[in-house]
Amino acid sequence: MVFKDQHILTAGQFDKEGLFVLFEEAKKMEEIVKSGRDSDVLAGKYMATLFFEASTRTRFSFEAAMMHLGGRVLSNADMKGTSSLRKQETLEDTAKVVSQMANVLVVRHYEVGSLAKFAKGSDVPVINAGEGPAEHPTQGALDLYTIWKERRSLDRLTVGMIGDLKNSRVQHSQCTLLKHFDVKFVLYSPESLKMPHEVLKELSGHEVKIAESVEDLVEAADVISVSRVQEERFEDKNEYRKVAGS
Repeated sequence: MVFKDQHILTAGQFDKEGLFVLFEEAKKMEEIVKSGRDSDVLAGKYMATLFFEASTRTRFSFEAAMMHLGGRVLSNADMKGTSSLRKQETLEDTAKVVSQMANVLVVRHYEVGSLAKFAKGSDVPVINAGEGPAEHPTQGALDLYTIWKERRSLDRLTVGMIGDLKNSRVQHSQCTLLKHFDVKFVLYSPESLKMPHEVLKELSGHEVKIAESVEDLVEAADVISVSRVQEERFEDKNEYRKVAGS
């Protein structure tokens, strides 16, 4: 997998070799942070973070990483409320304008398909930092890196996934990335929040079981991924209240 000058829009872009290249680079970045001495490898470079949905960990992580590497950040945590999109500017036009001021765009948006529009308009690489209920490839890759560090391998594991499997973009990306490894899956969710069929199709060739209870899942799994029930994805709040706390 080639990373240089490429958009990162979907977990489907990553192959097994590319993931391990990424993991080795992540180890180097961790050493920079642990040393207490920031790098200057990105001195003179600018990253723009354009967030149309709420974020704490993702936005701050991207921005802190850029600064640890000597770069600078142009940040807008409320693009939906404060950008020129309120004046009918298109996503492509916004990307075109901001890409004249930055070397990379990190974007979170609530609409599926929005990141492709940003990539179409941008003159610099675009990184998907969360796209509606569809995907969150960078978080998925980070989660695999954590498993790899803690378990010393991504093979011969049973991965449990519990929560809002329908709307969890993180768990969708985790599945897409984990399909490259010798992994079994055990899932548990409310009936209305089951894993989408298109995600399950990606796991063909892997054993996928549906747990009868949380206790059964915990007993079967080596690693557990948990997602919250995502109120913001429900048009009918009565439906949300039926599954809240599940």
